[in-house]
Amino acid sequence: MSTHDSASSVGDSARSLIARRIFGVLALDPAATALTFGDRTFPWSYYADAITDLDALLAEYPRARQIGIVLRNRPGQLCSVIATIATGRTVVTLSPHLGDTGLAEDIVDLAPDVVVADEEDWARAAMVEATAAVGAIALCTGPGRAFVRHPMPAPSSPAYKPAADVAVLMMTSGTTGRPKRVELTYQRMAAAFRAAGTPVDEGRELRLHRRTAILWASLAHISGLYFAIAHAMEGRGIALLEKFEVQAWAELVRRHRPGYVRLAPTAIRMVLNADLPRDVFENVFAVGSGTAPLPAELADAFEDRYGVPVLGTYGATEFAGAIAGWTIDDKREWGTRKRGSVGRAYDGIDLRVVDRDSATVLAPGAVGLLEARGGQLSDDGGAWIRTTDLASIDDDGFLFIHGRADDAISRGGFKIPPSVIEEALAQHPAVDEASAVGIADPRLGEVPVVAVTLSSPATEAELMEFLSARLTRYQRPVDLAIVDALPRTPSLKVSRALVREQIFARRPTAT
Repeated sequence: MSTHDSASSVGDSARSLIARRIFGVLALDPAATALTFGDRTFPWSYYADAITDLDALLAEYPRARQIGIVLRNRPGQLCSVIATIATGRTVVTLSPHLGDTGLAEDIVDLAPDVVVADEEDWARAAMVEATAAVGAIALCTGPGRAFVRHPMPAPSSPAYKPAADVAVLMMTSGTTGRPKRVELTYQRMAAAFRAAGTPVDEGRELRLHRRTAILWASLAHISGLYFAIAHAMEGRGIALLEKFEVQAWAELVRRHRPGYVRLAPTAIRMVLNADLPRDVFENVFAVGSGTAPLPAELADAFEDRYGVPVLGTYGATEFAGAIAGWTIDDKREWGTRKRGSVGRAYDGIDLRVVDRDSATVLAPGAVGLLEARGGQLSDDGGAWIRTTDLASIDDDGFLFIHGRADDAISRGGFKIPPSVIEEALAQHPAVDEASAVGIADPRLGEVPVVAVTLSSPATEAELMEFLSARLTRYQRPVDLAIVDALPRTPSLKVSRALVREQIFARRPTAT
């Protein structure tokens, strides 16, 4: 491995601490299994070889720092992330789930120094043209070697960006509109790892863990990329899934017998609907859940069915991960009394709730806008960062989320949080999931509509009547659509933007 000296030349910065940690893990037992994907296994030396290859391929381009990676959940792409971080460069996330035009626009807008993808994506002509247009160096990934030179002509004079302390230029998941980019610095990433207990600093034991982690969340989003890096730093092998499929995931749980697994709320619902046998979870002591709001009823149903506690978390891409969550000890002591909470603030994180207009700090239990501060939210850790989440914090420090302020639908001056409609529908026994959004109205400005999936038969008229008994007149949706599935982001969140665009854009409604 050749980049240790260059990575450590910046002293004890977060960048060098993370690099040294990864290099230390890779040196423990290079032949031990680090990654499984389908029937293939890859040793820790696979990561080490990728670091060597990346440095060698970019040796004549020493200022190439921004590495755009089209992040399919495959070994070469995961290895590309680890190599980029270990060499102190910047991961620029590119989503394979975008259409050809969207991916090409992302490459042109971001203009990374390097674009990394596998053969499937290099076959997309628009991507090749965009890479050439920005003068990026083209590298190809594969299962045998993480990096090889792509046959595209190398640029004669790449247009480099100034060096910056950015670990990941990450796109948000786009649940409320077009995804935006956030810069996650090495310092903020290190703070996020520390808050979750991942070893970063000198003196923490270097070892390879016996238990394997199952990683199915998209590497193109913080829920997947964060844990890919964290597991490498803690010396934990990964069983990688290209996407979440219940039976394939259950087989990995049986094979690797992890004590802790992660399931987004949608994945929890899929597991319940598949009626997996209880013995799948015989070695699992807890299920972590994040990326989207976790309905209390859903957590209850899973715990009743499988006898395994669900530990919810609260975070965001902008926070470099979770900033609050349940511990197993808190769950045992407070679980019933704090039902519906997302847990308490992590170490190093302060939370408060303020009035949305005056910014006055509110008393425990009052609902307002959530603000947070800590090292993973800003490099100095001292500034309060206002979120768009409506929240309350009780006397014991437990955080409750009551919807998003920026999702609120403004109907003739009345504000309607979509969660009001969604939670009302959740009480109907036939409703599986619901997503409410606002659509433009020439008279009222905006009116609410809602899309619903069902677990048993029901009619639109029946559900509208059900809502009429539970909502004020202005809260009632003007249209309700029963659909087979709600559109989702690659991280399995329901996408309100796509609900609006795909279900209601051409559907006639009445106010």
